[in-house]
Amino acid sequence: MAVDQLISLIGRETDPARVCAGLREYARKGRFPVVGACETVCSDEAERESESVFQRLFVKQMLPVLKSGTRAAFGTVNLGSRYEPGAIQIAEDHYATSECEQTAKLMVVKINAHVAVQESSDGPTYGRMDRYGCRSTCCGALASMLAGGDLPAVKELAQAFRHDGNDRLETLNDPNKVPAKYRTLLAAVTNARLQADRAVAEISGYDPKTPTKWLVLSCVSINRPEPDTELPVGRHLIDATADAVTTEYQGLGDDPATYRVEHDKDGVRITDDRWPESD
Repeated sequence: MAVDQLISLIGRETDPARVCAGLREYARKGRFPVVGACETVCSDEAERESESVFQRLFVKQMLPVLKSGTRAAFGTVNLGSRYEPGAIQIAEDHYATSECEQTAKLMVVKINAHVAVQESSDGPTYGRMDRYGCRSTCCGALASMLAGGDLPAVKELAQAFRHDGNDRLETLNDPNKVPAKYRTLLAAVTNARLQADRAVAEISGYDPKTPTKWLVLSCVSINRPEPDTELPVGRHLIDATADAVTTEYQGLGDDPATYRVEHDKDGVRITDDRWPESD
């Protein structure tokens, strides 16, 4: 089953091609008349690789032709991969073609936070990368948030990390709760989950133009000197084809204090108290 393929990747560092393959399989087995996509990534130039893979291995194979034979996802690119309110409503309207007036279309929402990693004999170091001959933070927006930056986008990120009374920034900056060596990695994981939750809340609260089923996938791009890898954080399935919207979630929670980090020959693995449901 396609959903099972995606679920098996949650919390595990993997090749982005496998993630796109899981999305394609789900879309094809569902026999949807139209497949649309809404993608959110960070402004960091390191994330163009993530966009390129999604475009080549999912969008070009599954989405309808826009013009002159091209296919494209609706996209938002901003500091920190912030979900922009209203984006999914506009995107859904764009893909609400006549073919899906009677049979539900599929909307794939893919949200990628990101973090850099450098490998050494002492193990992986997260949060900085060499670019243009200099060492710099990656993701710079999340690093600024952790350091108390006051750019408008960074303040918006911080607000998301503190919603519902849980100060996840305090947790991330407390070495007794989150090991300092994993702070930036787990900030990216938390951000991916929180931004997906913002999208899901909006999907659950409005009536789509035509019957729609949604697959919201939150991921972390792991930027490397070699080809990037990707860590799926969680997957929401939302059925908005009836009066009562149904939502199913499988994946990591949003509390960085509960994340457990392990490494093996395949890369990093993250689990917490809710994921995996069984092992």
